[in-house]
Amino acid sequence: DPAKALDELNRLRCERSLVHFVRTMWPDLEPSTPLVEGWPLDAICAHLEAVERGEIKRLLINVPPGFMKSMLCSVFFPAWLWGPRKKGHLRFISTSYAQDLAIRDNVRCRDLMTKETYQRWWGSEWEFSGDQNAKVRYENTKMGFRQAASTGSALTGHRGDILVVDDPHSVGSAESDQERKDALMWF
Repeated sequence: DPAKALDELNRLRCERSLVHFVRTMWPDLEPSTPLVEGWPLDAICAHLEAVERGEIKRLLINVPPGFMKSMLCSVFFPAWLWGPRKKGHLRFISTSYAQDLAIRDNVRCRDLMTKETYQRWWGSEWEFSGDQNAKVRYENTKMGFRQAASTGSALTGHRGDILVVDDPHSVGSAESDQERKDALMWF
């Protein structure tokens, strides 16, 4: 059956390539918004893949708003690691200057992982834990979790494998030496 073979090929490509995973899963997450292709998408995905392989320990991504930094780092990357890369044991702490932004990305990642295609291809890898499946924190049956927090919040004891600090301060406070110093000290 050619359709089944093509589906299987697409699944395998998603497992090998974060950018292919993004291209494939984008319509499930953003059905009315076209994916804007370009070198920033390819470059960020390539660097996140290097993080996954352990070649990069600390990655700073500095791009203008609208270049998918949050979507790639806080939504697609964790979903790719838990499903296609079969690393459901990984623990993520995702932060932003405003907790509602960290929660937004936590929810979007969970929404992506509940979509039909994701579940059909990787749904047998793990399940969401029924007793810990909230917006701020959710866990899976492989002992992985996602925790959303704001910059400056107490995270002692959570011990994430991957810490995503997405915009540690707002545009308005970025000019403040004290705000930058506080964010750096917290980190």
